[in-house]
Amino acid sequence: MNHYRKQMMLTTLDRKLPLYIETFGFNLSESEFNRPDGYHCYHWLQTTAGAGELQISGKKITLSANEGILLKPHAPHFYMPLTHPWSTWYITFGGSQAHVIISALDLAESTVINWDHSSPLATIHKRIRKLANHKLVFTGLDTSATLYRFLTDIKKFGHADNKHSLSNYHEKLFPLMRFLENVYNDAAIGLSQMADHLHVSPQHLNYLFRAATGMSPYQFLIHLRIQKAKELLINKENLTVKVVASQVGFLDSSHFVSTFRKLEGITPEQYRNLY
Repeated sequence: MNHYRKQMMLTTLDRKLPLYIETFGFNLSESEFNRPDGYHCYHWLQTTAGAGELQISGKKITLSANEGILLKPHAPHFYMPLTHPWSTWYITFGGSQAHVIISALDLAESTVINWDHSSPLATIHKRIRKLANHKLVFTGLDTSATLYRFLTDIKKFGHADNKHSLSNYHEKLFPLMRFLENVYNDAAIGLSQMADHLHVSPQHLNYLFRAATGMSPYQFLIHLRIQKAKELLINKENLTVKVVASQVGFLDSSHFVSTFRKLEGITPEQYRNLY
Protein backbone atom coordinates (compact mmCIF):
# COMPACT_ATOMS: atom_id res chain seq x y z
CA MET A 1 0.00 0.00 0.00
CA ASN A 2 1.27 3.46 -0.88
CA HIS A 3 1.67 6.32 1.57
CA TYR A 4 -1.36 8.58 1.90
CA ARG A 5 -2.32 11.63 3.96
CA LYS A 6 -5.56 13.57 4.25
CA GLN A 7 -5.70 17.07 5.70
CA MET A 8 -9.31 17.98 6.43
CA MET A 9 -10.71 21.42 5.66
CA LEU A 10 -12.44 22.51 8.85
CA THR A 11 -15.02 25.28 8.84
CA THR A 12 -16.01 27.31 11.89
CA LEU A 13 -19.06 25.08 12.32
CA ASP A 14 -16.96 21.92 11.96
CA ARG A 15 -14.80 22.97 14.91
CA LYS A 16 -17.92 23.24 17.07
CA LEU A 17 -18.84 19.61 16.46
CA PRO A 18 -18.50 17.10 19.32
CA LEU A 19 -15.79 15.36 17.29
CA TYR A 20 -13.89 16.25 14.14
CA ILE A 21 -10.96 14.74 12.26
CA GLU A 22 -8.01 17.00 11.56
CA THR A 23 -5.74 14.64 9.65
CA PHE A 24 -5.28 10.93 9.00
CA GLY A 25 -2.73 8.98 7.04
CA PHE A 26 -0.64 5.90 6.44
CA ASN A 27 3.16 5.72 6.38
CA LEU A 28 4.63 2.62 4.79
CA SER A 29 8.01 3.43 6.35
CA GLU A 30 7.78 5.62 9.43
CA SER A 31 10.82 7.72 10.34
CA GLU A 32 12.14 9.23 13.55
CA PHE A 33 9.95 12.03 14.90
CA ASN A 34 10.37 14.33 17.90
CA ARG A 35 7.64 16.56 19.36
CA PRO A 36 9.01 18.15 22.57
CA ASP A 37 5.78 20.16 22.94
CA GLY A 38 3.48 17.37 21.83
CA TYR A 39 0.71 17.82 19.28
CA HIS A 40 -2.16 20.31 19.62
CA CYS A 41 -4.88 17.67 19.01
CA TYR A 42 -5.51 14.15 20.21
CA HIS A 43 -3.14 11.88 18.27
CA TRP A 44 -3.73 8.17 17.68
CA LEU A 45 -0.78 6.17 16.31
CA GLN A 46 -0.87 2.47 15.50
CA THR A 47 1.51 -0.04 13.96
CA THR A 48 0.34 -2.00 10.93
CA ALA A 49 3.65 -3.82 10.35
CA GLY A 50 7.06 -3.95 12.01
CA ALA A 51 7.72 -2.17 15.28
CA GLY A 52 8.66 1.21 16.65
CA GLU A 53 9.66 2.75 19.94
CA LEU A 54 7.70 5.57 21.54
CA GLN A 55 9.09 7.65 24.39
CA ILE A 56 6.53 9.47 26.54
CA SER A 57 6.39 10.56 30.19
CA GLY A 58 9.83 9.09 30.79
CA LYS A 59 8.79 5.67 29.51
CA LYS A 60 9.95 3.71 26.48
CA ILE A 61 7.13 1.82 24.82
CA THR A 62 7.39 -0.67 21.97
CA LEU A 63 4.56 -0.44 19.46
CA SER A 64 4.25 -3.64 17.43
CA ALA A 65 1.73 -4.79 14.81
CA ASN A 66 -1.91 -4.50 15.90
CA GLU A 67 -0.98 -2.12 18.71
CA GLY A 68 -1.78 1.56 19.06
CA ILE A 69 -1.65 4.42 21.50
CA LEU A 70 -3.77 7.50 22.15
CA LEU A 71 -1.79 10.61 23.00
CA LYS A 72 -3.32 13.59 24.77
CA PRO A 73 -2.97 17.05 23.26
CA HIS A 74 0.39 18.68 24.06
CA ALA A 75 1.91 15.48 25.46
CA PRO A 76 5.66 15.56 24.63
CA HIS A 77 6.75 12.45 22.76
CA PHE A 78 9.40 10.97 20.51
CA TYR A 79 9.22 7.91 18.30
CA MET A 80 11.56 6.00 16.00
CA PRO A 81 11.53 2.76 14.02
CA LEU A 82 12.87 -0.44 15.55
CA THR A 83 12.42 -2.31 12.28
CA HIS A 84 12.72 -1.23 8.66
CA PRO A 85 10.13 -0.64 7.55
CA TRP A 86 7.93 0.38 10.43
CA SER A 87 4.47 0.93 8.94
CA THR A 88 2.00 3.13 10.82
CA TRP A 89 -1.48 4.60 10.55
CA TYR A 90 -2.45 7.73 12.43
CA ILE A 91 -5.36 10.07 13.01
CA THR A 92 -5.44 13.44 14.77
CA PHE A 93 -8.69 14.85 16.05
CA GLY A 94 -10.44 17.28 18.36
CA GLY A 95 -13.93 18.49 19.11
CA SER A 96 -15.97 20.28 21.73
CA GLN A 97 -16.77 16.95 23.42
CA ALA A 98 -13.66 14.94 22.52
CA HIS A 99 -12.40 14.73 26.11
CA VAL A 100 -15.88 13.89 27.43
CA ILE A 101 -16.39 11.12 24.87
CA ILE A 102 -12.96 9.60 25.49
CA SER A 103 -13.66 9.65 29.24
CA ALA A 104 -17.15 8.15 28.75
CA LEU A 105 -15.69 5.33 26.65
CA ASP A 106 -12.96 4.89 29.27
CA LEU A 107 -10.26 4.76 26.61
CA ALA A 108 -6.75 4.35 27.95
CA GLU A 109 -4.46 7.29 27.17
CA SER A 110 -0.68 7.05 26.77
CA THR A 111 -1.03 3.28 27.19
CA VAL A 112 -0.53 0.57 24.57
CA ILE A 113 -3.83 -0.81 23.32
CA ASN A 114 -3.78 -4.02 21.28
CA TRP A 115 -6.30 -6.13 19.39
CA ASP A 116 -6.66 -9.39 17.51
CA HIS A 117 -5.49 -9.54 13.90
CA SER A 118 -9.10 -10.27 12.85
CA SER A 119 -10.39 -7.05 14.43
CA PRO A 120 -11.63 -4.18 12.22
CA LEU A 121 -8.85 -2.09 13.79
CA ALA A 122 -6.27 -4.26 12.03
CA THR A 123 -7.50 -3.13 8.61
CA ILE A 124 -8.58 0.44 9.37
CA HIS A 125 -5.62 1.79 7.36
CA LYS A 126 -6.92 -0.03 4.27
CA ARG A 127 -10.61 0.67 4.75
CA ILE A 128 -10.22 4.39 5.30
CA ARG A 129 -7.80 4.87 2.43
CA LYS A 130 -10.61 5.59 -0.02
CA LEU A 131 -11.68 8.52 2.15
CA ALA A 132 -8.35 10.16 1.47
CA ASN A 133 -9.40 10.52 -2.18
CA HIS A 134 -12.54 12.49 -1.26
CA LYS A 135 -12.33 16.22 -1.57
CA LEU A 136 -15.24 18.28 -0.26
CA VAL A 137 -17.63 15.34 0.03
CA PHE A 138 -16.07 13.90 3.17
CA THR A 139 -16.27 16.80 5.61
CA GLY A 140 -17.98 18.02 8.76
CA LEU A 141 -20.65 15.64 10.04
CA ASP A 142 -19.27 12.75 7.97
CA THR A 143 -15.89 12.94 9.73
CA SER A 144 -17.57 13.26 13.12
CA ALA A 145 -19.60 10.06 12.57
CA THR A 146 -16.58 8.17 11.19
CA LEU A 147 -14.40 9.23 14.12
CA TYR A 148 -17.02 8.26 16.70
CA ARG A 149 -17.33 4.81 15.11
CA PHE A 150 -13.55 4.44 15.20
CA LEU A 151 -13.37 5.36 18.90
CA THR A 152 -16.16 2.91 19.74
CA ASP A 153 -14.26 0.21 17.82
CA ILE A 154 -11.24 0.89 20.05
CA LYS A 155 -13.55 0.47 23.05
CA LYS A 156 -15.09 -2.70 21.66
CA PHE A 157 -12.08 -4.51 20.21
CA GLY A 158 -9.07 -2.98 21.98
CA HIS A 159 -7.64 -4.10 25.29
CA ALA A 160 -4.92 -2.75 27.55
CA ASP A 161 -3.04 -3.91 30.65
CA ASN A 162 -3.59 -7.60 29.82
CA LYS A 163 -7.38 -7.25 30.02
CA HIS A 164 -9.73 -8.82 27.49
CA SER A 165 -11.55 -6.66 24.96
CA LEU A 166 -15.21 -5.78 25.43
CA SER A 167 -16.10 -7.90 22.40
CA ASN A 168 -14.34 -10.86 24.04
CA TYR A 169 -16.48 -10.52 27.18
CA HIS A 170 -19.62 -10.21 25.04
CA GLU A 171 -18.65 -13.33 23.11
CA LYS A 172 -18.22 -15.31 26.33
CA LEU A 173 -21.58 -14.14 27.63
CA PHE A 174 -23.52 -14.62 24.38
CA PRO A 175 -24.75 -18.18 25.17
CA LEU A 176 -26.12 -16.95 28.49
CA MET A 177 -27.70 -13.86 26.91
CA ARG A 178 -29.51 -16.15 24.46
CA PHE A 179 -30.58 -18.40 27.34
CA LEU A 180 -31.96 -15.46 29.34
CA GLU A 181 -33.98 -14.29 26.34
CA ASN A 182 -35.93 -17.55 26.64
CA VAL A 183 -36.22 -17.87 30.42
CA TYR A 184 -36.32 -14.29 31.76
CA ASN A 185 -39.98 -14.87 32.74
CA ASP A 186 -39.02 -17.72 35.08
CA ALA A 187 -39.00 -16.20 38.57
CA ALA A 188 -36.76 -19.03 39.80
CA ILE A 189 -33.83 -17.98 37.61
CA GLY A 190 -31.00 -16.63 39.73
CA LEU A 191 -27.23 -16.31 39.87
CA SER A 192 -26.54 -20.01 40.45
CA GLN A 193 -28.65 -21.09 37.47
CA MET A 194 -26.98 -18.53 35.24
CA ALA A 195 -23.50 -19.60 36.36
CA ASP A 196 -24.36 -23.27 35.82
CA HIS A 197 -25.56 -22.57 32.29
CA LEU A 198 -22.23 -20.92 31.43
CA HIS A 199 -20.21 -23.52 33.38
CA VAL A 200 -18.43 -20.91 35.49
CA SER A 201 -18.47 -19.98 39.16
CA PRO A 202 -20.90 -17.29 40.37
CA GLN A 203 -17.91 -15.11 41.24
CA HIS A 204 -16.46 -15.37 37.72
CA LEU A 205 -19.87 -14.75 36.16
CA ASN A 206 -20.20 -11.60 38.23
CA TYR A 207 -16.77 -10.47 36.99
CA LEU A 208 -17.70 -11.13 33.35
CA PHE A 209 -20.97 -9.22 33.60
CA ARG A 210 -19.43 -6.22 35.33
CA ALA A 211 -16.66 -6.08 32.74
CA ALA A 212 -19.13 -6.33 29.83
CA THR A 213 -22.09 -4.32 31.11
CA GLY A 214 -21.09 -2.46 34.26
CA MET A 215 -23.74 -4.32 36.26
CA SER A 216 -24.17 -7.62 38.07
CA PRO A 217 -25.88 -10.63 36.42
CA TYR A 218 -28.96 -10.11 38.59
CA GLN A 219 -29.15 -6.41 37.72
CA PHE A 220 -28.90 -7.34 34.05
CA LEU A 221 -31.76 -9.83 34.42
CA ILE A 222 -33.93 -7.22 36.13
CA HIS A 223 -33.21 -4.70 33.35
CA LEU A 224 -34.10 -7.38 30.78
CA ARG A 225 -37.39 -8.10 32.54
CA ILE A 226 -38.29 -4.42 32.68
CA GLN A 227 -37.45 -4.07 28.98
CA LYS A 228 -39.76 -6.98 28.15
CA ALA A 229 -42.45 -5.44 30.37
CA LYS A 230 -42.22 -2.17 28.43
CA GLU A 231 -42.82 -4.08 25.22
CA LEU A 232 -45.91 -5.78 26.70
CA LEU A 233 -47.29 -2.54 28.13
CA ILE A 234 -47.17 -0.93 24.68
CA ASN A 235 -48.15 -3.89 22.49
CA LYS A 236 -50.62 -5.69 24.76
CA GLU A 237 -52.96 -2.99 26.03
CA ASN A 238 -55.46 -5.57 27.28
CA LEU A 239 -52.99 -6.94 29.85
CA THR A 240 -53.19 -5.55 33.36
CA VAL A 241 -50.05 -4.43 35.16
CA LYS A 242 -50.39 -7.46 37.44
CA VAL A 243 -50.43 -9.83 34.46
CA VAL A 244 -47.50 -8.05 32.83
CA ALA A 245 -45.54 -8.42 36.06
CA SER A 246 -46.14 -12.17 36.19
CA GLN A 247 -45.32 -12.64 32.51
CA VAL A 248 -41.86 -11.09 32.91
CA GLY A 249 -40.87 -13.01 36.04
CA PHE A 250 -42.04 -10.91 38.99
CA LEU A 251 -43.92 -12.79 41.71
CA ASP A 252 -45.27 -9.62 43.28
CA SER A 253 -46.87 -6.81 41.25
CA SER A 254 -46.02 -4.17 43.86
CA HIS A 255 -42.35 -5.15 43.63
CA PHE A 256 -42.62 -4.90 39.84
CA VAL A 257 -44.14 -1.40 40.05
CA SER A 258 -41.48 -0.15 42.48
CA THR A 259 -38.67 -1.65 40.40
CA PHE A 260 -40.12 -0.18 37.20
CA ARG A 261 -40.40 3.26 38.80
CA LYS A 262 -36.85 3.04 40.15
CA LEU A 263 -35.39 2.25 36.72
CA GLU A 264 -37.67 4.32 34.49
CA GLY A 265 -38.67 7.19 36.76
CA ILE A 266 -42.40 6.57 36.17
CA THR A 267 -44.95 3.82 36.92
CA PRO A 268 -45.90 1.15 34.37
CA GLU A 269 -49.30 2.81 33.85
CA GLN A 270 -47.68 6.19 33.26
CA TYR A 271 -45.31 4.58 30.78
CA ARG A 272 -48.21 2.94 28.94
CA ASN A 273 -50.02 6.28 28.74
CA LEU A 274 -47.06 7.84 26.96
CA TYR A 275 -47.93 5.69 23.94
